[in-house]
Amino acid sequence: MSEQRSATTTTIGVTGRYLVESRGNLFASDSPSARDGDTAAVEPSELLLSALGVCALGSVEKAARELNLTVRHATAAVDSVRDADDRTRFARVHIDVTVHGVTQDEAQQLIDHFTSGCVIYNTVRRGGPISVAVTARP
Repeated sequence: MSEQRSATTTTIGVTGRYLVESRGNLFASDSPSARDGDTAAVEPSELLLSALGVCALGSVEKAARELNLTVRHATAAVDSVRDADDRTRFARVHIDVTVHGVTQDEAQQLIDHFTSGCVIYNTVRRGGPISVAVTARP
């Protein structure tokens, strides 16, 4: 059976600030477009970038365990640049992973596990399918 995840986002009476809930976890997120760039809470693009970083490090740790490698410490710095000609897309997304305690060849094995198995990375890389439905409740 396919794994399914969901999140619900709700207005809270403050323009551009939303309450996000997933699996009982709650946090606020701000929309820079709705708040005219004046954000305090994490923005949607930052959530995407952090999801890529978490997936990268989780994959590295899982693969290290499977390969019996000792990773002392790891970091994933993820950044993006918005396309200047088409503000609806990124010109690039870059993930820089540093793994302490392994050789370069071992680090490459670990990151190959990430790039071959992370659903978020591969969906972004492929520009995967997405759909939207709207329901009006007057």
